[in-house]
Amino acid sequence: MEITDLTRILTGLLCAVGFFLCLWLPRVDFGKIDSDRKVHLGFATLSGMAFFKLLALAALFAVPAASVAVANYHTIEGVHGVESCNRCHVMTPMVTDMHDPHSQTLAARHFRNGWIPKDQCYQCHSDYGLAGDLQAKMEGYRHLARYTTRSYEEPIKYRGVFPNDNCLKCHAPTPKFQAVPSHATVRARLADNTLSCLNCHGRAHPSREQRTPGHTDYPRLMGEDE
Repeated sequence: MEITDLTRILTGLLCAVGFFLCLWLPRVDFGKIDSDRKVHLGFATLSGMAFFKLLALAALFAVPAASVAVANYHTIEGVHGVESCNRCHVMTPMVTDMHDPHSQTLAARHFRNGWIPKDQCYQCHSDYGLAGDLQAKMEGYRHLARYTTRSYEEPIKYRGVFPNDNCLKCHAPTPKFQAVPSHATVRARLADNTLSCLNCHGRAHPSREQRTPGHTDYPRLMGEDE
């Protein structure tokens, strides 16, 4: 079982516990609670009233906070998978093309040849989006907000310059990469991003024109031709 499945189950259980406590506690007649009665919890012994106060605290604060924490962890961890990217309509062309056995984009070739066996989107895009560092996660939440509120134009456009480091972290140490003379010639330009790897190796994904509604290739990229 994947960790994302466990976090999903745990979040559901925490929500169920919190819901039960919120329904049950208002029905308790606190006037009838025997304050002298002791409740043994293993780590502490509480009076009856203190025990119910502890339950109320859990229902109002502890359980909701734990639910939010686990749910957010599930969100952050879950974005590693390709299926999480494919949930957004605007990302479907990229995922469809990556799975296309006839496509010659870099993403499709990497996927087809098994060069990235798992979490294909994450491995090349881990510097931004929800799968990156804290600043990147905030950017990812911005993307999510834009998508949810439909405050974007299709086709989407990557804001910024794709960092060559995401290619070089895998390719640079390999003998095959180092054996190409031009790689050594332009290494400094690749390092400072004044020259993109894509200039020589082609597009990573379908072009913006192909991803524009109305383009002849758009139905294929959206999986509507199947």
